[in-house]
Amino acid sequence: MKNRKTIGVTGHRDIVITDELKNELRELFTNLYTHNQDTILLSPLADGADRLVADIYLEIFKKRAKLVVPMPFDKERYMEDFDRNSKDEFLGYLEISDSVIEVKNTQGCNYKSVGVYVADESDILLALWDGTFNAKSGGTGDIVNYARDEGKEVVHLLCERIFG
Repeated sequence: MKNRKTIGVTGHRDIVITDELKNELRELFTNLYTHNQDTILLSPLADGADRLVADIYLEIFKKRAKLVVPMPFDKERYMEDFDRNSKDEFLGYLEISDSVIEVKNTQGCNYKSVGVYVADESDILLALWDGTFNAKSGGTGDIVNYARDEGKEVVHLLCERIFG
């Protein structure tokens, strides 16, 4: 019998993407795949961590992949936060996603609201994060703290930041 795992992602937009990080993600998803677990990936698909995790997930799970995109705003407003190349890439992900959800602002900050939603709906929260707490509402550290306080399983993959 298959188990279903919902995996959410939180992380920095400016992570340094290394082969080691990619391999850690491949190992995690390969382990789930070989144990025949159905998975859903919740990714807001911002640049950096969100898209890296989505890329590796889609690579491993292929046709078994289920990609759900919770967004902090409607599509047009959200895309204002991306540069031109990033917008085109984002639209490509939306075409292959299984569903798109505009998350209501319940936290006083749209980005925090989407982060809380991802944490709440996940069995496992992947945090691609440098490990620092900068007290930024809706930042990666804030969402990791929230998830831990809620008793969620958090898998922390330590990442350096380009602008860190």
